[in-house]
Amino acid sequence: MDIIPTKHGLRLSQHGVVISELRTRPGPTDSVFDLLAALIAVLSPTGRIGVLGFAGGGMMAPLRGLGVDAVMNSVDLDRAGFDLFCEHCPEWASGVNWQQADAVKWLRGQRTKFDLLMDDLSIPRDGDVFKPDISWTVLPELIRQRLRPHGVAIFNLMLSPGDSWNAALPKVTRHFAAARLIHLDEFENRILIAGDELPTARALGVSLRHELRRLRSRQATRIRGRSVPQSKRH
Repeated sequence: MDIIPTKHGLRLSQHGVVISELRTRPGPTDSVFDLLAALIAVLSPTGRIGVLGFAGGGMMAPLRGLGVDAVMNSVDLDRAGFDLFCEHCPEWASGVNWQQADAVKWLRGQRTKFDLLMDDLSIPRDGDVFKPDISWTVLPELIRQRLRPHGVAIFNLMLSPGDSWNAALPKVTRHFAAARLIHLDEFENRILIAGDELPTARALGVSLRHELRRLRSRQATRIRGRSVPQSKRH
């Protein structure tokens, strides 16, 4: 992992791909982490929140900037990013219940269900960064099972080489009754929101842009959302 000092903190990257923007004061990162934080602020600011893949805690500064002080329950195989977070943001560390563990084992071992679960996992492979295979196979159904009624799942997705969004998205969406997809103009990521009951794509977009403007994130004008047609639910 490469660690690069920035104006507001540190940037963590692998193979040239940014995996976390560790900002040390509340405010925007002007990246995908602002959108992830805004989704939490809109969908579940006070319920039980779980995050698979903490890295350097890139969401924490925008979350605090939006006034969300809910505890983050998080898991990651690598503790290097969490150690950096604790070193540079000690006042926020008490708001994170972090464990070093395999995400699937951790999630299966949770005794209490969640109001919101986020898959923000990534792995380095062949000189690039991708989603692990479990994000397309095991995790979608397991996440649905570990949500409370009316809970929401958020997936920060990236395509593997040779795959297409039309082929990849149904692997996740088929486990849920409804899904919305957010495109970011500056990033290859797609953010999928899934659950039994969701705001319309239009209403969600309005709420997200409001939160991003309140955060003063440049992503406020650089996101697009749509509903995802549902395949047969298994």
